[in-house]
Amino acid sequence: MSEDALRLEGVIRTFRQGGEELQILRGVDLVVQPGEIVALLGPSGSGKSTLLHTAGLLEAADGGRVLVAGEDCSRLGDAARTLIRRRRIGFVYQYHHLLPEFSAVENAAMPLLIQGLARSKAKAQAAQVLETLGLGHRLTHRPARLSGGEQQRVAIARAVIAQPQLLLADEPTGNLDERNAEAAFQELLRLVRHAGIGALIATHNLALAQRMDRVVTLHEGRLQPA
Repeated sequence: MSEDALRLEGVIRTFRQGGEELQILRGVDLVVQPGEIVALLGPSGSGKSTLLHTAGLLEAADGGRVLVAGEDCSRLGDAARTLIRRRRIGFVYQYHHLLPEFSAVENAAMPLLIQGLARSKAKAQAAQVLETLGLGHRLTHRPARLSGGEQQRVAIARAVIAQPQLLLADEPTGNLDERNAEAAFQELLRLVRHAGIGALIATHNLALAQRMDRVVTLHEGRLQPA
């Protein structure tokens, strides 16, 4: 049996504001299986981004355990956490965060280049993924020459190019109009399912959430089934 893509056990995240402590996550438990797509709902300010950042090892939990692809990351140092992020986790954000001086194919290939793959091989793999996303004719275009929907598809390609075990997405279609949001969302689901990646996707869009395998809601610092 393959390991869980993500397992959170009693995860606590606390912030200090002035002289007060604000507990944003109050013992979050969650398991995401390989190939499972889980929607994360919750009102603005409920802590969805904090949960994703903690699951993605961008922030350290103040309590509990975070396991990625079976590895307990709770007590790892910064260097080890960075290595796991590079090799095992893909991220898609509401804003694409593409590098403006690089082309679409170079942006998509970036995770492979960081891992040390030869430039020609990295670009060839990136071109293949972008072609499946309908961007084969836009490989050499820089972000400024791409539409919003195209930019987000490049960001999706970048997130899955290194074949991570876990994908985390924070409102990945939030900046797009309805037509582009639908297209980008369909491509994201298709790529994730095809690759067998476990995914946790935060969204405000209930219609999109209901098309995922499971829906959980963050309420008062804990997850509840929707």
